[in-house]
Amino acid sequence: MFRMTMICFAVLCGSSLCNFAAQSTPKPLSTIDVTAPNDIARVNAVNNALSVLSGKVSACVNAGRKPTICQCSYPQELLKLRQTYASLIAQHPGWKDKLLAYRRVNKEGRSVSGTLVMQNLRRQLEILKCA
Repeated sequence: MFRMTMICFAVLCGSSLCNFAAQSTPKPLSTIDVTAPNDIARVNAVNNALSVLSGKVSACVNAGRKPTICQCSYPQELLKLRQTYASLIAQHPGWKDKLLAYRRVNKEGRSVSGTLVMQNLRRQLEILKCA
């Protein structure tokens, strides 16, 4: 999951964001442990939407297309990510630039931990402009 998110970050970010990220000193993010079942479901929905979009964009880039083309080639998936992100922030405005840590049960019944860096996701969504 972390690797997929980093691939998405690398593919979705514009060169100006990548340069900014490389030049600035990172500040530690506050971590929020998400434990309420409804909140875990919302965070998981954002993560799932991000994973779907990331997978499609990565496949597009791996097929030889330009990242700038690929990142806007999946408008429904991008809209879903924007909507799930907006819904989560509407419920928890204070989570906007936080690191969210959560645990969920996967399809095999195992407990899986996850993290979602909301600050990075917010920046990606703000920069990503598609016609």
